[in-house]
Amino acid sequence: MTLAGLWSCRKDVASFEPYPPTLEEIQQLLGQVPSASAQTTFVLSGFVPDTVLTTPGGVRVFLTDTEQLFEDADDNLVPCSTCQTLRIEVTEVLKKGDMIAYGIPTTTTENELLESGGIVRVVVTCDGKPLRLLPDRKLKIQIPATDPAGDMLVYSATTQHDTFAGWMDTGLPVFQAEWPNPNGGDKITGYELFSPALDWLNYARPVNEQSTSFCVDLPAGFNPENTTAYLVLKNMRSVAAMEIDLANQTFCYKNAPHGFQVKIVTVSKTENGQYWLGNLETEIGTNATINLSPLEVDESQMLNFLKSL
Repeated sequence: MTLAGLWSCRKDVASFEPYPPTLEEIQQLLGQVPSASAQTTFVLSGFVPDTVLTTPGGVRVFLTDTEQLFEDADDNLVPCSTCQTLRIEVTEVLKKGDMIAYGIPTTTTENELLESGGIVRVVVTCDGKPLRLLPDRKLKIQIPATDPAGDMLVYSATTQHDTFAGWMDTGLPVFQAEWPNPNGGDKITGYELFSPALDWLNYARPVNEQSTSFCVDLPAGFNPENTTAYLVLKNMRSVAAMEIDLANQTFCYKNAPHGFQVKIVTVSKTENGQYWLGNLETEIGTNATINLSPLEVDESQMLNFLKSL
C-alpha cells in the first residue's frame, strides 16, 4: 500500500487529493526564501597573496599560503596561481526560515537537536572544478555576533545520496573573538573557527535538556508526498525536521526538548496548485500529539511567513 493509501484510510474529511510532484514544487518555492544578500561570490585569478575576504554581512574568510591550500577531487595539489578563475562562494544562514529553505535543520547525524550560532558555507572552484582543503590545512572564518555564546563547536554537514543527513561534531572548538571595525569605532565581536573542510559549517552546541517525542496530527490528505513539517524553537536558533510515523500517521520529532516554547510549521501544496500553511505555537509536553489544521495561503503569503521565521 502506498503512503497516500495509508493516509486515505483516516476518518477525517479529506479536503483534497495529493499528487506526487508536490515535494519538488515545495522545494522550488523554498528556494525563493533566502535573500540574495545571503550569498557573496568572490572571483580571483593568478597568484593570490594572503588576504581576507569580507562579505557585506561581515563574515571574514582568511586565505593564507594559497599555493598550498587546496586540492582537487583526485587529491592533486592545486595552487591558486594556476587558476584562471578562482571562485569562492560564501553563504550566510542566520534565519530559521533559511535553514528550512536550504534543507539544513540543526540536528546531528543522531537526530539530536543543536542550538546554532549560525551556519556558513564556503565553496571554492578552480576554473569550474570543485576544490577542497588539503588534509593538513584549516580555513579560518570569523562571523560577527552581538553576544557570542560560549561552548560552541564546529559541526560539518554530512550527506547521504546527495541529501543532508545531519551535522557531525568535528571536535574543534569555536572561539569568542573581536577584531577591528573597518569603519572605525568599537571593535566587532563574534565567533572565530578553524574549519577542516569546506561546504556547510555549523557553529553550534547540543541542547542538553530532557527530551521527549512530539508529534503533529494533520487532516487527511496531508502526507509525506505533499507536506514537509518542522519543529522551530522560539527562543533559540534551532530547527528540526519532523518525520512521518507510519504506525500513527503523524509527523514526529523524537528528541524535542521538554517544556520549550516552539512553533510547528507545515508547508503543503495540492494538485490544484494551492499552498497550505500550518502554523501553531505550543509548548513541548511529554510524548504529546497535537492537532493542526493548515490554512490555505497564496505563494507570497507562504514566502513572507517563512522569511519572517
